[in-house]
Amino acid sequence: MKKQTTILLSALILTGFCSPIIQTADTKAAIVRNVDDMVPSGKVLHFGEKFELSDLKEEASIPVKAYAQTGQFLENGYVKLNQRNIWDLQEKKETTVATPSIYTKSNWGGHLEYEALNINLKMTYDDNTKTFTLFDNGNPITEDIVYELYEGSARIHYVLKDTKKELYTYEQKEVLQYRDFPSEETFMIEPLRKIYDAPEPVGYFDAYNMDFEALANWNPFESEDDDDDVDFDSPIIEKYNRKEIDKDHGTEFTVYLEKAKPYTINFKVYLDNKPYFSKKVTGELHGSIPLQDEPKMPDSTVATLNKSKTAMSTINEYVPQLGTTIQTGSVLHSKIFDQNFGKIGAASTINGQPNFLNTGIYGISGESLEDNQVFVNDDNAGRTTTLELYYESNQADETPDTSVTADVTIESNLGKQVVKNVTGKVGEDITVTVPKKDGYVADKTTVIAHVDKDGKITTEEKVTYTKKNTNEEKPNNNNNQTNNPNGNNTDSNLPSHYNGLVGTMKKPVDLYDFNIGQMTKNKQRQLAANSDWKVDQIITLNGVKYYRVATNEWVKDSDVYRYVAQKGIVNTKDVEVTYLSNVEDKIVNNRGLAANTAWKYDRIAYLGANETKYYRVATNEFVKASDVINN
Repeated sequence: MKKQTTILLSALILTGFCSPIIQTADTKAAIVRNVDDMVPSGKVLHFGEKFELSDLKEEASIPVKAYAQTGQFLENGYVKLNQRNIWDLQEKKETTVATPSIYTKSNWGGHLEYEALNINLKMTYDDNTKTFTLFDNGNPITEDIVYELYEGSARIHYVLKDTKKELYTYEQKEVLQYRDFPSEETFMIEPLRKIYDAPEPVGYFDAYNMDFEALANWNPFESEDDDDDVDFDSPIIEKYNRKEIDKDHGTEFTVYLEKAKPYTINFKVYLDNKPYFSKKVTGELHGSIPLQDEPKMPDSTVATLNKSKTAMSTINEYVPQLGTTIQTGSVLHSKIFDQNFGKIGAASTINGQPNFLNTGIYGISGESLEDNQVFVNDDNAGRTTTLELYYESNQADETPDTSVTADVTIESNLGKQVVKNVTGKVGEDITVTVPKKDGYVADKTTVIAHVDKDGKITTEEKVTYTKKNTNEEKPNNNNNQTNNPNGNNTDSNLPSHYNGLVGTMKKPVDLYDFNIGQMTKNKQRQLAANSDWKVDQIITLNGVKYYRVATNEWVKDSDVYRYVAQKGIVNTKDVEVTYLSNVEDKIVNNRGLAANTAWKYDRIAYLGANETKYYRVATNEFVKASDVINN
């Protein structure tokens, strides 16, 4: 006879929501633990031994041998006869008795409790032979009785997965429970943080089910409910087989702790946008980041901290698909520093300056403090955060107008081309119109030039002029060419030097071989999508421009985009939303930049047929140069 009981297994923390997990389990009818079943009481009756019923008083015991389902001997026990059993035998010559509970220990000392497969036996007395017989479901039995596990303790070995070193051993009590169905014979491994006196697994994740592949592919927008979320707190579920458990088998389990990637903090200080100080600090999971030596910041008499340019970027290696989070501004500075000064280390450590490094580590980590150490918990495992402070020289306010007007010289295959009286501000990149030449077509309409501090405006780009083909009414229409059966413009079929960079877009790009004045598609190779390539030559054939990216491997101008590898910061204007474009020069519909915010860029790109100037602020996200202010 069995009854149902409900057991609360756990409350899993999934993305901030607490969801109790309830499991229904079947257990035997309640049996009170009574170690008296292991010792005799009253008269001891042995199988085959003659006795008179009149000799029985208030109690009697029948010794039996308990065996596990594996066949291993467990312990001796005693079937107990109480006063009512003795009366029944004396009056009816039969009674119902209960098999004893068996209590024993595994070979490592863990508790094991067993119950007979049939807890009730029929006992009869034969007046002729003066002996008793025990029956199990109508079949006479001997003193050997088969038992099944009712409840037991498991021994858990916590082992570091990479070194195979055992960190801790723990007895998890009463987890090997009776279940009606084998599929229900499971239990949850207790994590170390819930075990009193267990060591911290410094540098390793606790005993949880770590599905790194699921983390790396998780998309919060595709999750229908909380059950689809993934985290670092999913329990390890161990299976067991009660039929295989005895003193020597089935009670020990090993869990392997995964090595965790460290928490990394990059602290960077700039003076007039140039590196002034940088330090990399790391902390192991379940470890701590100790108090750091504070650097000397720029002297406040000659430079001022621009709180509005304080920037923080964060990325987590376990969820790279979420990208880099970037925050900037004076409110961010206040959140990190102003409200936390004095909480860690000394409030002023060097020449009366605040302790920016230690306060910054504490302010961005969201962790707790003890003895001036910042502890590293699961949320920061694999996370890299870069914190940047910007100082500006006080003389900057007195700097006069930095506009420069100068001639720009552009190298070309027809010699140097000079553009007169071009104006721009020192440090900026400007667009310069390429001069037109009678009878020739240039391979580009503009070039990018840089305004130097010495008052010069220079460009590294070169221009190739191609002689116009007067025999063609439509130079870009190959079908109209009659002077060359291959359709190539043989008036200008020599490549010229070109120093630049190009990037592919979302599709693989065809390569072409150049031979005897014509291009032939390479059927064996392509350039990968979203890849970058250095260009060293350029040629125009039949109005189509090609860039050389490797020895005799060329790409069409229309299949790639030009860019300049340059880093900096741009600020959005005072408009509600500044829209973004992708590498195909198409508007990104679901994202935009807020008003008056600063954004780091890593390249200047020229997108679309008109080569519109953009700054790249994230992977495949570009902001138009005319929509922002370049610092």
